[in-house]
Amino acid sequence: MAPRAGDGILAADASAARSSVIALWIVGVGWAAVLLLILRHAVFVADDSISNYGHVWYVSDRIWRYHHFPWSMPVIGHGKGLAFPYAFIPWISAALIRPLLGDWVVTLWLVVGTVGLIAATFWAFPELRRGWWAAAVLVNPALVVASIIGQLPFLWGASMLVGAVACWRRRRYALAALLAGLGQATHPAVVLPMGLLLVAFWWRWEPDRPRLLRYYALSLIPAIPAAWLVVASPVFVDTSPVVIATAFIGTVAVRSLVLAVPIALVAVQRRFQSTGEQSPMPVRVACGVFVVLLLSNIVLMEPLEATYSWGALNRKPDTQLLSFIRSSKFEPGATYRILRAHDGKIGMYQLVEHGAHLDSEFFPESIARNSWPDVAAYSQFLKNRRVNYVIIFESYDREWRTNEHDLLRELKNRSSGECVESLVDVHQVASHKAFDVYRIRRDC
Repeated sequence: MAPRAGDGILAADASAARSSVIALWIVGVGWAAVLLLILRHAVFVADDSISNYGHVWYVSDRIWRYHHFPWSMPVIGHGKGLAFPYAFIPWISAALIRPLLGDWVVTLWLVVGTVGLIAATFWAFPELRRGWWAAAVLVNPALVVASIIGQLPFLWGASMLVGAVACWRRRRYALAALLAGLGQATHPAVVLPMGLLLVAFWWRWEPDRPRLLRYYALSLIPAIPAAWLVVASPVFVDTSPVVIATAFIGTVAVRSLVLAVPIALVAVQRRFQSTGEQSPMPVRVACGVFVVLLLSNIVLMEPLEATYSWGALNRKPDTQLLSFIRSSKFEPGATYRILRAHDGKIGMYQLVEHGAHLDSEFFPESIARNSWPDVAAYSQFLKNRRVNYVIIFESYDREWRTNEHDLLRELKNRSSGECVESLVDVHQVASHKAFDVYRIRRDC
């Protein structure tokens, strides 16, 4: 009996189904391995993770030791830092149970945020729960990078926003507005623009636009005060508008993929459903999308600066700075400017944990990694930031190639002569193999 024309299609479908199950299992096991490797670390030292440990430590310390709830965080940002420039929900909840789990609570919260975003995505888009579609969701580079880099506030905020999409699709409008509001308030710099873009995208297909506007307006009630805190934080005030705009556009563009990718996958699915396509083509397209997204994690590793963070899976916190902190030359309560590369900002956390203040926040934009035209301009910068000590690592000079170390040496040489009112007085108080420490007198 001759084979029928449909037999080949059925065989291809069966083969594709088996391969998709295998791929999904492999990706699932990979995610489980990554999350378990993250959970091994009391402090997971990735590019964006340490700020979470710093803020949670400070808030927990003030609540449990000093019995008051902090809004300001004067130990960072040259005395002007905020305890909650964003991330109120994840940070306050972690701070309350930190006495039980220590720093590891932040690591756990990072994993909870990752799992929450994955679960919210499959809840919002049930069409993507199977086969190659589900595998493609799990290798979305925005999702992978957010977890590996340690973007805890974004993971929690995005989870709530995607959860709002799930509620809206189920006509639970009030709950959708609540989740969208909490998500946007958790990370207003990124999730708030994502919410606006989402509403603008859906506007064309929404059958009841006034209702959409009403509930979106309700979602802004908690988000707007949170956005004001972002604008009021030192990182916003101390950073140039060009840097802020560039970082904002790049960050929102990349992180919006956590929603854009599943929406696009659903659109592709429906495209084939509308044409009644019975060939293996839809499965092949889904497989192709999976491969493209999987490979994009490798291609985008350098542009997204994720290479260092992947190493965090098997990295212990660097302890070089602790030798100075434990010495008699360390001055608790003084303001330190620490300049270092490839340490995930763990040195900043070690300083504040031991009683120091920082001239910047934990964000790269706040550190001011730049050169100055002369010693007078640099002196004014140090005065404005109330700096008492500068710690500069050899790795910083190699990576950023600014003239700051040269200016410190020049000011140190000048300090042996007559005092100049416009300049700070600089003395080198320690010299280690990896870093130098300079004492700054601002009242020369």
